[in-house]
Amino acid sequence: LAAHFTVFKDCFQVLDLPSTEHLWDFPSLVQKHAYPADELMPLSCRGRVRGMEPSRGDVDDALGKFSLTLIDTLDTLVVLNKLDEFEDAVRKVVLGVRLDNDVVVSVFETNIRVLGGLLGGHIMADMLKAQSVRLQWYKGELLHLARDLGYRLLPAFNTTSGLPYPRVNLKYGVLSPNSRTGTELDTCTACAGTMILEFAALSRLTQETVFEDTARRALDVLWEKRQKGNDLVGTVINIHNGDWVRRDSGVGAGIDSYYEYLMKAYILLGDDTYLERFNAHYMAIMKYISQPPLLLNVHMHNPTVSIRSWMDSLLAFFPGLQVLRGDLKPAIETHEMLYQVTKQHKFLPEAFTSDFAVYWAQHPLRPEFAESTYFLYKATRDPYYLQVGKSIVESLNEYARVACGFAAVQDVRTGRHEDRMDSFFLAEMFKYLYLLFSEKRDLPLDIDDYIFTTEAHLLPLSLSTARPPCPRNMTEEIFTRSCPSAQTLFPNNPTFTRTIRDAHKQLLQPGQEASPLGLFSLKFITELVDPPAGEQPGISPLAVQVISPPFFGRVVLTAGPAQFGMDLTKQEHGVVLSEPYQACAAISNQKEVQGKMALAQRGECMFATKARNLQEAGASGVIFIDNAEGSCSEEMVLFQMVGDGSTGDIVIPLVFLFQKEGQVLLDALSQHRNVDVLLATKPMFLGEGKRNQTVVGAENWLG
Repeated sequence: LAAHFTVFKDCFQVLDLPSTEHLWDFPSLVQKHAYPADELMPLSCRGRVRGMEPSRGDVDDALGKFSLTLIDTLDTLVVLNKLDEFEDAVRKVVLGVRLDNDVVVSVFETNIRVLGGLLGGHIMADMLKAQSVRLQWYKGELLHLARDLGYRLLPAFNTTSGLPYPRVNLKYGVLSPNSRTGTELDTCTACAGTMILEFAALSRLTQETVFEDTARRALDVLWEKRQKGNDLVGTVINIHNGDWVRRDSGVGAGIDSYYEYLMKAYILLGDDTYLERFNAHYMAIMKYISQPPLLLNVHMHNPTVSIRSWMDSLLAFFPGLQVLRGDLKPAIETHEMLYQVTKQHKFLPEAFTSDFAVYWAQHPLRPEFAESTYFLYKATRDPYYLQVGKSIVESLNEYARVACGFAAVQDVRTGRHEDRMDSFFLAEMFKYLYLLFSEKRDLPLDIDDYIFTTEAHLLPLSLSTARPPCPRNMTEEIFTRSCPSAQTLFPNNPTFTRTIRDAHKQLLQPGQEASPLGLFSLKFITELVDPPAGEQPGISPLAVQVISPPFFGRVVLTAGPAQFGMDLTKQEHGVVLSEPYQACAAISNQKEVQGKMALAQRGECMFATKARNLQEAGASGVIFIDNAEGSCSEEMVLFQMVGDGSTGDIVIPLVFLFQKEGQVLLDALSQHRNVDVLLATKPMFLGEGKRNQTVVGAENWLG
């Protein structure tokens, strides 16, 4: 637990943050109040021992009475150059940690935190011993503990499919009468697919192949069970027959690190099979799940429809993974969206709706956003990401720091704390923030010689030579076979990243509150995307001109265009209200809609879905009306609608009106039985001498 707050030292010097001298006593406070417990309880100033505190359900499955936080933080101490503290921590683990406890633990959490922590600690200890810097007494004791733990996790894989049980008893295994586990039927995709790095490293360090082979078999099952038509996987799978229990597919909770480990297994182990599988999944993600800057879950068997309008905070790791692949543009876009959410709520809520509103208010000090910030800065060297890091540090100090450490935030809306500080806060958050503000010369190791596990433990790339790779590769394109140098692809050029970010900075207008009802849904805002700077000087506004009596063309409403659908025609169209108004289901008033311009409200589903429903009902076009009360073209940035990735079937013209302009049309329709409009790139005024008439905006007409 001897992790130091020097993680922030360079940060405060470089970015001129407030003095933090009072923080340097933090390690002694943690040692005093928590060791040898698994976690620190920062509000109570004592250690959390499983069974002695009220149960927190599945969260407690990470606790195994094995000094979890101490082990999880070992290689962080080396990164922070706290070598005396590291040697002391290694001694504590070697002398004080037992793994034969009669306790049921999560296979996934124990693997990434404890096995990964022991392996990272062993690798650091071996390095320092070889350099004659420290630990001349060390004889591989951490590796012996890791091997012991590996064999205690193996019984979880004794299933008919090869997918592991989600829990195992460290002393009695899974099927023993005393194990108190082994009745589970399913596990999450990430739980089964996030073993290969630690298990393969253990195999290659011990020369015992059973660990790598076992983890590989679990990955083979997940690959075989993917939806072969689109290469997506579900979230929860039956461990006995391999049937999918939850078929929602995304990149957040339940799946996240499965994708991460396929990519990193290729990097670490040199086996092209992992890369082939990652590339297949990645292309599916970018086709179906990615709606930049959003990452929205879809049904694995019907991926053209998003099945929920909220996102969980664990997907914040994904921009960092995209950086590893060299796909910077979507990484920058999603990261910027996440940054806007953090600025709205000070932290990233555990889940948030697509209009920035809180869905789950908790924030357990997760590090994924800091992780992606670090990777983006390393790839681009854009100082913007140092400023993002600064904001993370400031929020932690102002809203999470308490007397004995840092407390999870139970509700980001109220700032209420929870008596909880997970081990990953020290293992990951400290490491990534320190590395963000450090130069290579300040580190006791070359960080580029290592790969980060999902818990940010360091495994050496030299492990790839410990076992012959299988040289096969199905795909050949610019980003598939390596971790390309972003400095080669995109040389130090802050303009490159800024151009991408700027298109997503107005997702929430300054000072605007997120609507609790989801009126300003990001899911739909991002269908209205500014083009990249330099591509065109601006979006050319379109016109919806009311030409029927008594208006005679004098009312012209500014409209936004779409990137899909037919070009606008200069024919007159009658106007009718769609039923249902949001047009997300089959149209019930088809007879009235046929041959007319349908009015449909934005919200609940994608623009493309509405357009297809109305096109099928026979509409000659669609005018979408914003659902954000009071929005107006005179005050809002004009946007351009984009589709869902496959909109070639939509052949009717489409335009978008903000709410005030749309209300003019709705009022006209309610007062006059027949309303005709003309859609055009510029208004056509009726009668001689009218050609220079000013376009009438909503404010003018309503006033």
